[in-house]
Amino acid sequence: MHYFQMVGFNGKKNLKLLMGDTSTGNLKEIDKRVLFKRHVEVINLELSYECNRKCDYCPVSFSDRQNSQSYMKENLIEKVCKELSEIRYDNKISLNLYNEPLLDKKLADKICTIRKYLPAAHIGFNSNGDFLRLPLLKDLSNSGLNHICVTLHPLPNVNQDNTIIQRRLLKILKRLEYNFIDDELDISFIELNNSFSCYVEGVRILIQWPDWRKDGTNRGGTLENNSAEVNKRVSPCARPFREFTIFYDGNVQPCCESFHDNKFNLENVGNISDQNLFDLYTSKKLNQMRRSLYDFSEKTGICSECTVRDFSSYSEDKSRKELLAEIKDFSIPEKIDCQTKFD
Repeated sequence: MHYFQMVGFNGKKNLKLLMGDTSTGNLKEIDKRVLFKRHVEVINLELSYECNRKCDYCPVSFSDRQNSQSYMKENLIEKVCKELSEIRYDNKISLNLYNEPLLDKKLADKICTIRKYLPAAHIGFNSNGDFLRLPLLKDLSNSGLNHICVTLHPLPNVNQDNTIIQRRLLKILKRLEYNFIDDELDISFIELNNSFSCYVEGVRILIQWPDWRKDGTNRGGTLENNSAEVNKRVSPCARPFREFTIFYDGNVQPCCESFHDNKFNLENVGNISDQNLFDLYTSKKLNQMRRSLYDFSEKTGICSECTVRDFSSYSEDKSRKELLAEIKDFSIPEKIDCQTKFD
């Protein structure tokens, strides 16, 4: 079952509203909050800027994120938390986008702030694991962290064999003083799996080793040769429906695939310093993008060659187009202007 089949109560009406339907008049503030509460499953909240790695399948490889650090302002973090507390947000919060979260010395304090406002949220982040040690993990656990997903990124232009992956996996587990391995993590395990999961200090640690050179995406067109497919995308995408993505400077993008740094501002939806989360989520910009991504049709702009998987069936296309046709004041340009923009 995919996202659009799980939208639940009042699903079709809500989807139409999220694509700009005006048949019921302008949305009230309570309506915007209800839509956000019912449909957002993941909030990407990037608290810092820098990454210490230079993976050749990531736009950080040509970004100043490698050698400069910035932090989301504390008043913005608190603003986000207060607004989410108004709807008792209890879903996922991911504290990374294109940064390495563990470079932030105040990460545990920031997680404490988030947990204070959002006691039921599931808080986690992705990391390269380079700075992960048991004392730090204990601090993060005490602050309210739920999980860390560690990816064993290879060096640029280097292919990791199974022996290297095994050695790196065991090294991280040794740093965390995880002593319940026995002979489980032998070479055959590495060959047959692409991840290992365990709990340390009450935090779920998922260590993975996917081949992002093969299965990665082009990150909004910023990576020309990093896509599993070269054909134009026609399949739908649920990300602008189910995700809300906030970068280090408060800039909101349609999803985590839309790369943003001091140079790139691919699809600026707005900024949380100027508007509340619920106005941004139901903004005209995101409404238009969600319309274009709802059915099976050729996508444009940053979505045109994106290979993010979607589990929709083409057999649903007729009913999706019928739903789009029901939207009042449905007027969307043939091609949305979603081209890369530079500040």
